[in-house]
Amino acid sequence: MDLQEKKHPSPPTVWTWLAITFLWGTVFFGTSILTLRFSGDALGQGFFNPSWSEIYSVYAVYFFALFLLALSAMLIRRRQDPWGEKQTQRRKDVLAGKREQVFVSFAASIVTSFSFTVLTAVAFVFSAGLVEMTVVFTVPVVLAAAALNIVFGLSASLAAGLVILVLKKL
Repeated sequence: MDLQEKKHPSPPTVWTWLAITFLWGTVFFGTSILTLRFSGDALGQGFFNPSWSEIYSVYAVYFFALFLLALSAMLIRRRQDPWGEKQTQRRKDVLAGKREQVFVSFAASIVTSFSFTVLTAVAFVFSAGLVEMTVVFTVPVVLAAAALNIVFGLSASLAAGLVILVLKKL
């Protein structure tokens, strides 16, 4: 038996949680801006036309939200799975082809992309007074943008799944 299998697997570090949260949070921040703008224009509701400087200013607020989100998720996961055994087993199952074959975390991709759109909208509304910009969202605009952003989430999941399939073939 391999020495690594004898001891408890180590849970993901705080840096892993932060890196993954910031990676996907930043990707979905960008895609959420696109889908919020598109949805507002398509539905003819609200107002959302941030400049680059406004986007950067809002990202500063969003950054702290991502930081808190990463730490909260890590603490919750560690209470549920202190040694990271479930995550380790899931990774092994995915690589062994026992779980998702093409999409990696299909359901999580949907929830994540939807949730980050809502978080982005909240960050813009919260920051509007600080940055002195006009942002008006309606619930249908945010929901339409979040639904559209699911396409980006599933695309990322599909890309990750294809990378795993290709790597397994090598």
